[in-house]
Amino acid sequence: MNRKRNVAFSKPEDPDFLKRLKKQVGYDDRNHKFDELENSEKDFVSDEDDEQPQVVVIKKGDLTAEQAEEEKKKKEKLELETKADLNQRIIFKSKTITAKKDLKKSNKSASSLPKSHNLLSFNHNDDDNDE
Repeated sequence: MNRKRNVAFSKPEDPDFLKRLKKQVGYDDRNHKFDELENSEKDFVSDEDDEQPQVVVIKKGDLTAEQAEEEKKKKEKLELETKADLNQRIIFKSKTITAKKDLKKSNKSASSLPKSHNLLSFNHNDDDNDE
């Protein structure tokens, strides 16, 4: 019915003379800007030492910085070893829905407050002028 949905772009192949020119010049079709963004290691680097939370030992039973680091390594190792349970159903939850609900609740609570009709009453001044 609707032919607009079936439209797709197909890039035509370069002519032979352009292929030869590009080969001589050393032209590369890839966009290296996006290669850098996709393979950037900076995004995957863990927190630096100055960004780590500070450990304060107040009592004798509290964790020290070394013990906290060991626990963190154990947790990471456990996460790497465990496999995902593919028998369970995968559910993605949206955060925007809760924000909309909170907004609606705040609007309802604001509208439920009693409104004073005397605030913008101009009739009071008119009554004084009549006397």
